[in-house]
Amino acid sequence: QEIKKKQWLYVKDHYFDLIDMSDSRLCRAPFLYKRVDYFMNQLTVQHPDSLTKSIDQVLKLVQPSKANFKFYLVHFLNLYAKSKIVGMDAVYVHIVDNYYAKGLAPWTDKDQLKKIIRNANTLKPILIGKIAPNIEVEKEDSSKIKLHDVDSEVTVLFFWAPDCGHCKKSMPKVVEFYDKYKDKGVEIFGVCTMVQDKCKECWKTIEEKKMDEWINTTDPFLKSRYKVIYDIRTTPQIFVLDKDKKIISKRIGAEQLEEVMEEYFNRLKAEKGEG
Repeated sequence: QEIKKKQWLYVKDHYFDLIDMSDSRLCRAPFLYKRVDYFMNQLTVQHPDSLTKSIDQVLKLVQPSKANFKFYLVHFLNLYAKSKIVGMDAVYVHIVDNYYAKGLAPWTDKDQLKKIIRNANTLKPILIGKIAPNIEVEKEDSSKIKLHDVDSEVTVLFFWAPDCGHCKKSMPKVVEFYDKYKDKGVEIFGVCTMVQDKCKECWKTIEEKKMDEWINTTDPFLKSRYKVIYDIRTTPQIFVLDKDKKIISKRIGAEQLEEVMEEYFNRLKAEKGEG
């Protein structure tokens, strides 16, 4: 196993040795594109930290060619901006912070550049591994509660709306999940996204769908700014937090909650040496 690892590392480190990556004639050439694609998808571990290092390596090699640099920088930005894989937004943020925000993409329209940087700045506080931003919202009796006040091994932050079709499909799965894991230190912190008088619909749905066992909240006047802070553009949205409120997963479907939970608890057991 150690020998295979060394072989892999050697191939990865020397994969581009015989190619002049700064040759502008290779821009968009199928040969180079396929080579880069194989490097990124087959030789690089599909984890944000590994991917960002590989992207930096490729961009450093092509940087002497303005055409090659522009092509691959734009390619990587678009690729990870569109990625549906959990956690890959960290790669997008890395590209923006280290290239676009530092003036290394002068071809970008000023308004578009501002939008790109703004998007990255929005995502930065809610990347996996970050402490989830604290928000203060209201219970049904108008009493205040803060997300960080919840004392549990795992907190599932669940943004939903009663008039959302996808939410209606998710609700039974979330209820089933909670019934299975509530005695294992898991709490759900529900935030219904209706505002003002429409908040009444939240409490009606909570009772009808038997969602009243966990923590349910609203923010009638959006004082917490959670929609901006957590980039809530659609519902449902799910964030999974550890006991320190660090984000361990996000933007997953309700049907994935159990899988994420089992992986997390198994990792905790392994760290404690419990087999």
